[in-house]
Amino acid sequence: MSFRNKLSTEDINFILDKAKQGFGYTEMCRMINGKVSRQRIKQICQKNNINAFVLKQQRIEKDKITRMTEKWGEDWNDKEYRRSYIYQAMRHKFRSKKANAKRLGKPFDIDFGDIEFPTHCPILNIELDYFAEQMQENSPSFDCIIPKKGYVKNNVVILCCRANRIKNDGSAEEHRAIANFIDALTASEE
Repeated sequence: MSFRNKLSTEDINFILDKAKQGFGYTEMCRMINGKVSRQRIKQICQKNNINAFVLKQQRIEKDKITRMTEKWGEDWNDKEYRRSYIYQAMRHKFRSKKANAKRLGKPFDIDFGDIEFPTHCPILNIELDYFAEQMQENSPSFDCIIPKKGYVKNNVVILCCRANRIKNDGSAEEHRAIANFIDALTASEE
C-alpha cells in the first residue's frame, strides 16, 4: 500500500502561514476542511520550527491589549496610574454617567478610552475637581455637543459644570448676542 499525502504544497504553505499568524491547530484544521488531523498539522508546524500554540497566545494577548486600550484608554496598562486616585475618580464619573444615561434611556455608545479627561475646563480654564463630593462650579461635567445624538463617539467633551450650565441654557446665536452685548458694555466703560 502506497502512502498518499492528502495535502498539496499550497495547503502546507497555507498552514505554515496561518501558524505564523497565530492561529491554533484546531482552527487551521477547520480552514482546510479537515483534510488532515490536528496532530498532523502540529507535526508540520514542528517540522518547520513553528510553535503555533505560543504564537496563538501572543496573538490573543495582543488583541486583548488593543481591546482594553480602546475601551479604557492609553493608560490602562500602567498599573500605578490605574491605582491612582485621579484615575479611579475619572472611572467613577464615567460609570455614573453611563448608568444615568441608561436609566434615562439616552444613547450611550462610548468607552472610557474615547473621552479625554482634561485637568482644566476647555472653555473657562477652571481647574476641574474630580474629587468633589457634590456638584460644584468646577466639577467635571459630560457635555453632548449635539444633545439629540446623545453620548456617542466624537459627541462628548468634559467641561466644568458652570460652562456646561451656561452652554445648555441657550443657542449659539444667543451666546454670540450676549458676548457682543457684554463687549459693548465693557467698551463703553473704558
